Amino acid sequence: MMATKNGVIAEEERIQLVNRSMSHFLEGKRVLLAGANEVDEMLLRYMVVESGGVLNVAKSIEEMRKTLSKSRYDLILMNSRLDNENAMGILQQLRKEGLVKSPVVAISSNDLVGRAIHNGFAYVLRRPLEKRKILAALSAIFQN
Repeated sequence: MMATKNGVIAEEERIQLVNRSMSHFLEGKRVLLAGANEVDEMLLRYMVVESGGVLNVAKSIEEMRKTLSKSRYDLILMNSRLDNENAMGILQQLRKEGLVKSPVVAISSNDLVGRAIHNGFAYVLRRPLEKRKILAALSAIFQN
């Protein structure tokens, strides 16, 4: 059976992506995780640290503001709800204030891809988080 051109390209990209490790994207990078639940935090901490990156965690909007005012990050992973507020409005405000200039990835249980991208997110990761989904996001953002 002959595969279509699009099918071949997708398969080649999938193989290339699987062959890359998280460290290819995260080694030496500073990552901020904002408002994640305990399970997401544990998984992402393991992935970032094992890949040679540095992970800082902010549990609230205020903590995120303080952290961003002191340091710059290569990547921000942000829960779609932070302190019971919609992350899209929070991100717009933080960008307006000049606190966020790096790519921001939304973590969500809902399908909000179109709205999130329109409101400044670079990518949306849907739960449950899986290595292949995270690799796809990192590949799209860092394009290495």
